[in-house]
Amino acid sequence: MDELNRSLPCASKAAKRPRSEPQASEGGPRRAGGFTLIELMITLTVLGSGLLAMLVLQTQALADGARGKHTSGAAMVARDQLERIQLTPFSDADLQPVAWASPPWLDNTGDPVLGPGEVAVRVAQPGGSVIEKIYTVWYKVIAGPGGNSDLRFLDLEVVWDEAKISNNRPTRTGQPTVALSTLLVNNDK
Repeated sequence: MDELNRSLPCASKAAKRPRSEPQASEGGPRRAGGFTLIELMITLTVLGSGLLAMLVLQTQALADGARGKHTSGAAMVARDQLERIQLTPFSDADLQPVAWASPPWLDNTGDPVLGPGEVAVRVAQPGGSVIEKIYTVWYKVIAGPGGNSDLRFLDLEVVWDEAKISNNRPTRTGQPTVALSTLLVNNDK
């Protein structure tokens, strides 16, 4: 049995052996493991670029959300103005043919914040309401076709200023616009 134990390598002898150096390969000395500084810099650059792209996309999404909210507000104002016009008698002076003008019923002379033709959308907050956006209303009335005095065409535009957003669709004013058109019929008879 002693002979058998002598022929087997001892664990303590293996622990005392010096470690061999990493073998050299064709590309140069073999490294022991871990990341080099270049690898870390490339990883951080790729990660930073991805995070920056996500930040830009998030900012654009917030701006697009605000623009959608303002477009909805303008559509609400346009609908309200159109309802007011439909309740106005056909013979009223406000519905006689006119080129683009601010509606006379929106003169706002008593309001120090709003100018002629402007409508404010207010948001209720603790401590009172706050103006979120001011929209400007324009309208145009055209006489009916062929001199028909019982018909009039009405165009209504609601425009607003939108910071840092270009309006890629040309409009009459060059601003973001919601436009409605309708045909007014003389129901006074």
